[in-house]
Amino acid sequence: MKQLFIAFAFLLFAFSVNSFAQQPKTVTDFYLAMPSDVYSTNNEGNKVTNKAALTKLRKSFIKTEDIKNGYLKLEGAWEGWAEIALFKKKDGSYLIAQAETGCGPACDGFVKFFTYRAGKWTDVTKQVFPNLSEAQVKQAFVGKNVNLEDEGMSYYFLLPQVGTTVKMACNMCENGETSESEDLVLMEFTWNGEKFGIKK
Repeated sequence: MKQLFIAFAFLLFAFSVNSFAQQPKTVTDFYLAMPSDVYSTNNEGNKVTNKAALTKLRKSFIKTEDIKNGYLKLEGAWEGWAEIALFKKKDGSYLIAQAETGCGPACDGFVKFFTYRAGKWTDVTKQVFPNLSEAQVKQAFVGKNVNLEDEGMSYYFLLPQVGTTVKMACNMCENGETSESEDLVLMEFTWNGEKFGIKK
């Protein structure tokens, strides 16, 4: 009976260690653990489903990998880029941010926020990030002298490589022309360990 108990205890310990080892620790770990339908299309437009091939494909998209600051910048066959960043929560766990930007030539994009527990991804964007009204976005453009009649309201989000401030930006200069090298910051959002607030 004692031997059976010891064997069971050993198996339980081994399972716990294995489960702990599989929990993502770095921004790259979280990125590679993302659902299989994300960042799974190769340059030929084909979906990659094999786990090893998917990991290889995702690694090929990494252009900037800053493990220390919890930041990745991704580039692929698409016009634009993506970013993944970790934000430390007050309870010690991480909020995972994903921002994608597509350009042509004006850039447009989105930002989403997730939690990851026991292999499950949960979209918590509505709980942690301001739900901007059209009036708020319009005011941000008007405040930067962008001609909305000519360009519309195309904007994207920039995740921080250093710090905890997310920026909403556009690549339109103040005269309404697009710029491939400059981000015109429209709004900023600061992280307090639980959620983001609009920086005044």
